Amino acid sequence: MAADLALLEWVSRGKDRLVFRTYAWDRPTLSLGRSEPYPDGWDERGLAREGIAVVRRPTGGNAVLHDEEVTFAVAATIPGPWTLSPRGFANLVAEALSDALRSCGVAGSRVQGNASGPALPGGGGALCFARSAPGEVQADGYKVAGLASRFGRTGALCHASVPLTARSRGIAAFRSAGDGERTELERHARSLGELLRLDGGEAPADTARLAAEVADRLSEAVSARFGVPLLDATFARLGI
Repeated sequence: MAADLALLEWVSRGKDRLVFRTYAWDRPTLSLGRSEPYPDGWDERGLAREGIAVVRRPTGGNAVLHDEEVTFAVAATIPGPWTLSPRGFANLVAEALSDALRSCGVAGSRVQGNASGPALPGGGGALCFARSAPGEVQADGYKVAGLASRFGRTGALCHASVPLTARSRGIAAFRSAGDGERTELERHARSLGELLRLDGGEAPADTARLAAEVADRLSEAVSARFGVPLLDATFARLGI
C-alpha cells in the first residue's frame, strides 16, 4: 500500500508519467479503505488467530481479504497526454481490466449506474465484494474485482483486487454482522477461477498459472487503453 502511494507521488511530479504493477501478498491480509473504521465490527482475535495481517489503503472503498488473487495498481499524471479527468482515468483502468478478463475467457464489463447491494449494520462499513459500485468490474452478473482510487491535483491512483478463488469471501467469518454479509457476498461476488470453472479442486499450480496469465493480459490491456508501451523498471529507477 505504501509502495502504491509512492507511485502516485511519483506520477504527480511529472507531466506524462504512467506506471503499472501487479503484486501478491506474503500472507493473507485484510486491507481497509482510507476512512473505514476499525476495529469496530471486526473479530480482531479471529484475524490474529488465522495469521491475517491488517493494513490500511491510501484509497477509499471497503474491506478486502487479499489471498489467492492478483492485485494491481495503475498510477498516472492527470490530465497528462491522455487528457483524462480523475474519473475518466479510473474508468479507463476499469475498461482495461474488463479487456484483460475477456482475454482470459470471462466477459468482464465496467459497472455503470447505481451501486447494488446494501451496506449492512454491524460497524466497520460494508465489505467490498458484498456490493458493486459504478466504475468497478463485473462478469456474468457478479462482481469479479474491487477497484479503489485516490486522486490528487496532478495525479491519480487506482488499484484493484482480482480474486482467483473463493478465498476472498472468507472475510465474512471475521465480521460481527452475522450471516447477512455472508449471504450478500455469495449473492454478489464470484472469483475468476469460479467463473472459469477452475475453482474447488484446482491445484496451486493452476492458480499460479492463472495469476500469471491475468498479469500478462492486464499489462497488454493497460498499454493498449492508454496508448503507451510499458517498460520494465525498478523502484530505484523511479527514485523510490
